[in-house]
Amino acid sequence: MAGILVRVRSQLGMWRFPGVNPDMTVADFMHRIAEEKGVPMEQQHLSKDASHKQPMEASARLRSNGVVSNGDMLFLRIDEAADVMHSGSDKLVGRKIGADGSIVAMSYDEANASGGFRPGMPRLRDIKGAWTLTDFLEMDEQFVYRFKKEKGKNVSEMCTAVTLDGEAANSFVIYLQEVGWSQERVGFLYGTVEDDKSVTVHAIYEPPQDNTSERFQLLEDPRAEQVERLASMLNLKRVGWIFGHPPRENGFFLSSQELIFATMQQLEAADGVEETPFVTVRVRPDEHGKGEFDAFQVTLQGMDMVAEGALEEDPKDRVHCAISPTFTAIVEGKLAKSVHNQMFLLNVRLKHSLQPRFRRVFPDANRIGSVQSPELLKDCVASAGSTTGALSDFNLLLFLMDFKDMFHWDNDMPRICEAVTNPEVALDAGYDMLIRGFAGMELED
Repeated sequence: MAGILVRVRSQLGMWRFPGVNPDMTVADFMHRIAEEKGVPMEQQHLSKDASHKQPMEASARLRSNGVVSNGDMLFLRIDEAADVMHSGSDKLVGRKIGADGSIVAMSYDEANASGGFRPGMPRLRDIKGAWTLTDFLEMDEQFVYRFKKEKGKNVSEMCTAVTLDGEAANSFVIYLQEVGWSQERVGFLYGTVEDDKSVTVHAIYEPPQDNTSERFQLLEDPRAEQVERLASMLNLKRVGWIFGHPPRENGFFLSSQELIFATMQQLEAADGVEETPFVTVRVRPDEHGKGEFDAFQVTLQGMDMVAEGALEEDPKDRVHCAISPTFTAIVEGKLAKSVHNQMFLLNVRLKHSLQPRFRRVFPDANRIGSVQSPELLKDCVASAGSTTGALSDFNLLLFLMDFKDMFHWDNDMPRICEAVTNPEVALDAGYDMLIRGFAGMELED
């Protein structure tokens, strides 16, 4: 399983650790912090919350502490007497001289009180001995973000359009209608990227989640690697994500949680602050309870700010992102402590396709009341008229992969998927018999 990006907030600012394995222990992660940031393990205190009321046991695994998704945040308190030796030019670390002459970490409050260059950062003379006005302005500008509304320029050029599989989109809406549009719902979009930088979505996978009317929480997913492997075998990739939500007031497009999550997904898809066609699709109810869709991308500026830790959720105002004290936002020439989420969004043209690539007969995974079983496979084969036709179902193929001994991921599933994706490749007779037997069907003569 590919590693995830974990963010760590400490007195010294925001740190990002890519390639983290959620199955590693907290102690192993602390060892990485010690190696990369120079903070001794014995002077680290990791917690799941900013108030440090939920400390993490060193022997526990990150996964058991809810660290399973890209962008998950942890909070680190560093002992005031900690020796912090890291002083790379790419990381500005607040420091002070201790009574014994050693270099020790400054707390956030101490950094403010000592006249640091910016909150949580060292004083200018601790960064460099002598400064010119040009030096100062160039350095200060790195922490300033300016926003200006430009009419007619809010359309994305990174993704020219997104085409949704009509049946997959309709199934997503039907589930939201079944729960009365009472809670949020999240799914990942799998499809292809075309030469004109448009995206075509062929399948939606909804991971395990526990949501409210205002927030979503993705849970540990035992099928995470399985989904990516299946998508690859079907010549698909993750091209976006979709979320649905209860009714909102006009002008409320994405909450700060949704915006930061969308940005983290774009950063992962682009492997940094680079252009990517990765798209965010939103669905909301109209006045009749039917689904209305629109699509967005986050601006490159938004990607840069999230990557640098400049944007934070504002618990008192979901429509705005708060600006980290280390950074400055200038909106229409005025200093702003928060920025409306719409300032980070670009519109993407959205279409629906009525020619689905996959069937949608087998139940979707991870839905309330949804049951997947071999018995249902029999109905899929019967309705399709053939085993190969029945297998052209993303959720069904995903279900078969649960039985790895029977449908091996390296040997069997690639051959089955090839028969699904390539009309010129016939399904081996042995697989036809195996699947029919698995479904409890009588074998044909």
